[in-house]
Amino acid sequence: MKTATALLLAVCLSTICATLPLCAMGAGLSPLVAWFALAAGLAGAVFYWLKSGPVGSPLRMGWPEWLATGLFAVFGVRAFCWLIYSNGDSIMVLSPNNLGDMPLHLAYIRYLASGARFWPQNPIYSGMPLHYPVGVDMFNALLKVAGCDDFRALIWVGLAGCAVTCYALLRWGGWFAVLGFLCNGGLAGWKFFHHFKFQIQDYQEAVDWKSIPLSMFVTQRGLLYAIPVGLLLLATWRGQWFRQPDEPEPSVRMPLWVQVILYGTMPLFHLHTFIFLSALLGWWVVLGREGVRLRYEVIDLILWAVLPGVICVSLVTGLFQHGQNMASVIHLKPGWMQEDTPVFSYWFTNFGILPVLALALLTWTIISYPTSSKARDAFSFVFPCLSVFAVTCVVMFAPWEWDNMKIMIWAYLGILPFLHEMLLEAPGLPGACGRELSYILLFFSGFISLIGGLDGNHKGLEIAKQSELQPVSFAVRYLPPESTFAGWPTYNHPLLLAGRKMVEGYAGHLFSQGIDYQARDDKLKAMMMGSPQWKAIANDLNVRYLYWGAMEESGYPDSTQPWKDLPVVAAGSWGTIYDLGTTLPPISK
Repeated sequence: MKTATALLLAVCLSTICATLPLCAMGAGLSPLVAWFALAAGLAGAVFYWLKSGPVGSPLRMGWPEWLATGLFAVFGVRAFCWLIYSNGDSIMVLSPNNLGDMPLHLAYIRYLASGARFWPQNPIYSGMPLHYPVGVDMFNALLKVAGCDDFRALIWVGLAGCAVTCYALLRWGGWFAVLGFLCNGGLAGWKFFHHFKFQIQDYQEAVDWKSIPLSMFVTQRGLLYAIPVGLLLLATWRGQWFRQPDEPEPSVRMPLWVQVILYGTMPLFHLHTFIFLSALLGWWVVLGREGVRLRYEVIDLILWAVLPGVICVSLVTGLFQHGQNMASVIHLKPGWMQEDTPVFSYWFTNFGILPVLALALLTWTIISYPTSSKARDAFSFVFPCLSVFAVTCVVMFAPWEWDNMKIMIWAYLGILPFLHEMLLEAPGLPGACGRELSYILLFFSGFISLIGGLDGNHKGLEIAKQSELQPVSFAVRYLPPESTFAGWPTYNHPLLLAGRKMVEGYAGHLFSQGIDYQARDDKLKAMMMGSPQWKAIANDLNVRYLYWGAMEESGYPDSTQPWKDLPVVAAGSWGTIYDLGTTLPPISK
């Protein structure tokens, strides 16, 4: 427990000790700042290690726990050792789900590491503050500026995230929580018996409740930090406020100051996790059981965490800024992504027997509430978790409805220990055969999807070519990081992968961040096609440099290219960078 918490605290403190001072000074990341932040994070982790007392009871590991841990290790090694790698001239990613996400995270990491002033603009939409939880990418940027190879750092951060996540799952709900995380699913995986073969795209690709590890944990880098932190906080709170009298000591113990730091700064790493944890704490304050100290201690935690929470939320969402902010993306859509699919068919196909078991668990806690303290404690988690899930089926917290999965998974993970302890493992309920059948129905589909997403049929997908990316990175290395480039808006443009800011990036990423980009997209197209007003448009968009390469040739085939007589910053077989501002000496190829 100490090691996992110290590791997470080091990441948190390093990121905060770089981000907040840079925001206050309006400065960019430098080697001195990076080394200071990493040293501060390490010092904080060592201080916690030396000063903290007992951290909880020993973790009991039987054969089910070891088996679940082994499966997690297989997943972690396969998914993250090949997270990003080189294959000849190609830069590859293993997961098809990561084809668009990995270039975005690379763009953020390299843009932050380039020295862009804080709080930075969005590199995929110049002129607008970056409204995205970049905490984990900021940590990788610190490692890059400190001298680490960014590909290797991505892999090692991923493997470390796997290790602490597996440990946190074991602490929260034992082997059942580990399998619940790895093998979530409804009925889609049963299609395996149609052909008796795995698919490169897992069977859950056709449904909305997708494999958590494949569709989210590998691609949404903030979850590498948010899931273990959130689970350890939940385990701490359960042991601190809901421990039974016959339990000798909490399974997990965490000092208040550590809880405040990890919870209060969570928005910088994963906003949706912060929303879930805040909803749970708010429930305990407003509707918590009477006659216990819980309400006062929760309020104490919230009050200490208010200031860092407000600061981080405002940075990530632009909540207190004029104009567009992330609060504007919240909207109503009853049924989540059901559309015209019949209710029973949709929910049963996506979730299988999980809704039935969840309702049975809720019913048991309500019926037993007056006579059982264990049921009352379970109710304090189960009811708010299921309430949050119900809300996410009606209220969308992102433009793309599927992104509600980022909160849904917390409602799911939150009930897993109680589902196992108080329903499936309860004496006589449902019996040995019923338990085994329940486990199969819960986990088989997700297991098939997990194996199908990791097997040897995957040969990887190319996101860039070294022969193009390296000379582009060399050409722009001395150009000001605040300069805006114009080029073809796509997810893997070499300028973005080199850490440069563009007028626009990939439309799917802009939409998912709640950015209304259509008007700018029309302006960019007119400019790149060589409209008579192209210079005025370039000035309006604050464009300093224009990139013309293979993507631009393909995207704007009829462009008149009226900028050909302007000064050239760099040129090669990869393309040409034109200077639309003052004349600069050309950079060698």
